[in-house]
Amino acid sequence: MKLESFLFRPQSLIAQWLVILTIIATPGKGFAADVYVAIDGSVQADGSVARPYRSLADAVAAVRALRQAGDTEPATIYLRSGRHQLKRTLVLDVADGSPTASGATALEKYGAGSPSGPAHLTFAAFPGETPVVSGGVPVVGWKRLTSPPAGLPEDAVGKVWVADIPKSLDRFYTLYDAEGRLNRARGDGFLPTKNGDNRTLHFPKGILKNWANLNDVEIQVRPGVAYEINMLPLSSVDEAAGVAKTHVSAAGRIGNLPSYLLNLMGDSAASVWVENVLEELDEPGEWVVNTQSRKIYLWPSDPATDGSPHGILAPTTSELIRVEGDIDFDGPTDTPVRGIAFSGLTFSHADRWAWTSEDDLAGWELQHAWDIFDRPTALLRFRGAEDCQVTNCRFVNSGGTGVRLDLHAQRNRISDSEFAHLGEAGILLVGYGLGTKDVNHHNDIVNNHLHHFSEITWQSPGLWAWQSGHNRIVNNELHHSGYCAVVISTRQGGSKTIRHQELAHPDEGRRRGGYDNWKLREKYLHSRHNLFEFNEISHAVQLLSDGNGIYVSGTGTGNIIRYNYVHNNQAHSLPAAIRCDDDQHETLIYGNILYRNGGHAAGIASKGTNDIINNFIVDQTVVPRNGYISFEWVPVTGSKVERNIVISHPDGGLAHSERMRSGQTSGGPKIASTEMNANLYYHPTNPHWMDEHFAKMRAIDKERSSLVGDPLFNDPSTGDFSFRPGSPALTLGIEPLDASKMGRLNKPSHVNDAGSVHEN
Repeated sequence: MKLESFLFRPQSLIAQWLVILTIIATPGKGFAADVYVAIDGSVQADGSVARPYRSLADAVAAVRALRQAGDTEPATIYLRSGRHQLKRTLVLDVADGSPTASGATALEKYGAGSPSGPAHLTFAAFPGETPVVSGGVPVVGWKRLTSPPAGLPEDAVGKVWVADIPKSLDRFYTLYDAEGRLNRARGDGFLPTKNGDNRTLHFPKGILKNWANLNDVEIQVRPGVAYEINMLPLSSVDEAAGVAKTHVSAAGRIGNLPSYLLNLMGDSAASVWVENVLEELDEPGEWVVNTQSRKIYLWPSDPATDGSPHGILAPTTSELIRVEGDIDFDGPTDTPVRGIAFSGLTFSHADRWAWTSEDDLAGWELQHAWDIFDRPTALLRFRGAEDCQVTNCRFVNSGGTGVRLDLHAQRNRISDSEFAHLGEAGILLVGYGLGTKDVNHHNDIVNNHLHHFSEITWQSPGLWAWQSGHNRIVNNELHHSGYCAVVISTRQGGSKTIRHQELAHPDEGRRRGGYDNWKLREKYLHSRHNLFEFNEISHAVQLLSDGNGIYVSGTGTGNIIRYNYVHNNQAHSLPAAIRCDDDQHETLIYGNILYRNGGHAAGIASKGTNDIINNFIVDQTVVPRNGYISFEWVPVTGSKVERNIVISHPDGGLAHSERMRSGQTSGGPKIASTEMNANLYYHPTNPHWMDEHFAKMRAIDKERSSLVGDPLFNDPSTGDFSFRPGSPALTLGIEPLDASKMGRLNKPSHVNDAGSVHEN
């Protein structure tokens, strides 16, 4: 399968001939090209510093001319400061990359390994300058709305301005000013009057109308589940009956939520919100678009001196740059693009990829409907790529995701970059669906700062490896997410991602169901042997519920969650700081600091046979409803639970729990089946907190050397979890941990009295 490609290959024939003539005039000379682009480039451009090209497209065309003339040396396109506008997706293909494969003879166990040489083609910021690659087209000609249309709130009268939709655009879902992404007008929210199906909403009288431009109106819906939200276009509204239909299906029925899922945002009576109607344009910074009248309405939050909007941008595409190899979707072998790099650039102002087609959506979901398989949802997308790099870039203020590595992706590196104020995810690694084609692996995600993502699609994680393995994900900082900060999973959300032709006949109908069954299916579960270590996570699950700091679900073997600092995650609906969910086995959870987390369940939750070793659960701000370590639903036989430190909340709680599914009477987890020993427990006021547990476990020769006592940490408030002399942890062989080694490297910071790390 190959999605429709807007192959952006503009040709500047004069520029190409100038380059070719230059090469001909200097025969035999290797040419490492430096090509320059400036937004005020020369009319008679030749790509030099003195006469730079005006657009990225012209610069790419010039480099292509070099390649056609036989030059194979590395080339760099330098962007000068300013906003470099792309009117449609710029596509780089196999011919733009290196003609030779990497010189690496073997893959490392984890990650991309050392670069084999300079990139073949680099897009870089001119030294000391800050260029922005932007999908935004200016919106001009604003006029104050002197005759307000019906329905405009009284507070907005005289403050709203109107402009025409730019001629080059038909429809868009986000809007920007110099400060960032603006909020589309949105209602206060309501609960359905009764349950509908996936495309039917029963609404209270007067909430929705049969607007003349109904195809512009969307509803944001929590579809009967804890873990996602859907943005759905309306297709019809029956005001008298109080029934609305959506153009595409929600991921679940549209109806009431259980009471425990409400009160998440200070709004106890909302699971549906309407967007993009004038009746809700009631605050500065809000906007509405009407594609029938081709008008944009805006109450500016950062007006010019005369009160008018300025610097307003509407996005032209949901994907700015795509690096795309030759994808043989149904076959075994792809031909990737190799050796393309991006350095020092800012990417911004792309649109949200909207749910507009049932055919394009149904069957292509990634785990529930947390994202969509193989779609143009990111500012920068690699779709079939090897040995590519993203270094010291920023991905900010956009409607979708920052970076996607789709399908074939190997030995790529994303490092030292920022991902902020994104409508969806930060970084996605998305391989092929369940089957034998395993080509998304051995990538580096290192020292990135991901924050304030999932601002539109709340379930989008900061970092997600789906059907992607052997990746090295280290020293990243993630904070302020709508749902999970990190997801490593293989769970299928849509049937169309499954590669049925590659499954052995006995495995086609095989479903999740225990460790032995998992071993038979593991060869198809390609999110395996990921190394996730020395990362920092805080303020997760800010908008949805049933989410976690680190979530590992239904993957293959050998994932390592090690030396991470997971702190100050206070969402009341947080099940666990680290969670292995739904048929998850052979995961190592080692040396993590779980500090000052809230939630209702556990520090660590495990469904399956996973090892939990040398983790510190400290200063939990609530008593967990289950255990500080919770074993859930399925047998956990053989799990190693050793050398952990669990410090109780002053009000107690279970150190370990055996959580059964509602209505379950057999086949659940048994603590006695684990290999549990050498753990340290401490209750600040109750020295007998563990007596009952110890009596039970020691009767079956478990927990023999475990102790109760104060671990005597040096200073948890500053992240120092080493031990003072006399600590019982030392006698148990517990490794001390240091949070200062976890998270981004070399960042200026201070630690406040709650243990949260902030930049100065």
